[in-house]
Amino acid sequence: MLWRVRTTLADRPGYLAEIALACGRAEVNIVALQVFSTSPQVTDELVVRAPDGWTDVQVAELFEAAGGAGVSATRVSEASLTDAPTRYLRGAHQVLEQGRSVEHVLRELLETEPPDVADYTGHDVMTLTRRDGSHLHIDRAVPFTTAERDRAQALLSLVGGAGGEVPPATPSPRTEAPVVRAATLDDIEAVSAMHERCGAQTLYDRYQAPLTMPMTSRMTRRLVVPDAGTALVVQVGAEIVAHGVLECVDRTWTFRMIIEDAWQGRGLGTRLMRQAAGVAKHEGAARLAIVTAGSSDKLLRAVGNAGFVARVERHDGNVHITVPLREVRAVDVASSADR
Repeated sequence: MLWRVRTTLADRPGYLAEIALACGRAEVNIVALQVFSTSPQVTDELVVRAPDGWTDVQVAELFEAAGGAGVSATRVSEASLTDAPTRYLRGAHQVLEQGRSVEHVLRELLETEPPDVADYTGHDVMTLTRRDGSHLHIDRAVPFTTAERDRAQALLSLVGGAGGEVPPATPSPRTEAPVVRAATLDDIEAVSAMHERCGAQTLYDRYQAPLTMPMTSRMTRRLVVPDAGTALVVQVGAEIVAHGVLECVDRTWTFRMIIEDAWQGRGLGTRLMRQAAGVAKHEGAARLAIVTAGSSDKLLRAVGNAGFVARVERHDGNVHITVPLREVRAVDVASSADR
């Protein structure tokens, strides 16, 4: 089993030897190494092969006991053994010759998929500048090194505006403020219309299956009045632009949400999460699992913006971001309207 380990060490001779000795004693094999100078310390990135059954906690404890600080351990694939310059050159080729989105390529190179970390308390944001002066933001739970930032900026500068980047549609200018509230049967048509405006990937991330047929009234009714829970919507003017379902099954509270493409990145996910957490707390929940089938980068960012500390896990192909509700203020669903 391969793990990428990041650790900070004092910049003096001998420290790396102690790490290597500790790994040897634990039968953990170092298969790749990069050193990022951050004087007066250094950040070492190692790819190690640990015995089957090891967890991220065990790997991190091994490095901490050997003198490492700020240790993070994330599970990786064999692709991580390819050297970085080769991977970035291939990335440039994919953008220039195959028309791939430079953002998607950079996210693969920087491995921004949710890491196998026990506790997520925030994220590091990399801001890159395109040739036209616009910015590209990429975030990850494991902090970026200076070298990674330089490589990413160099790639973006090289490919310029090439690739399959299509800016998302922007919503029409509105003066109404978004309102988060409980859904009712009167919202059936508006929720159905919101789904019609969502892209295929957005729908797949929410429902774990492609939705190729228009939503029926019966399907939408179950979304606004779920059998074992509560539905929340975000309303702007006369339109519903986001929807979430809070459910309790086998004493486990989960929340799944969908935000119309044109309204993503505007803080609606953070507001929906806060409201759902408050309603779940009012119903007696001790924790809430926020579930998605897709990349959880945006979801993790919303969790961090909401001020939650979360546990990131994978179950049956989905990402579960579990939030403890000790510090959350309870909200009565009957009056759960938030502007």
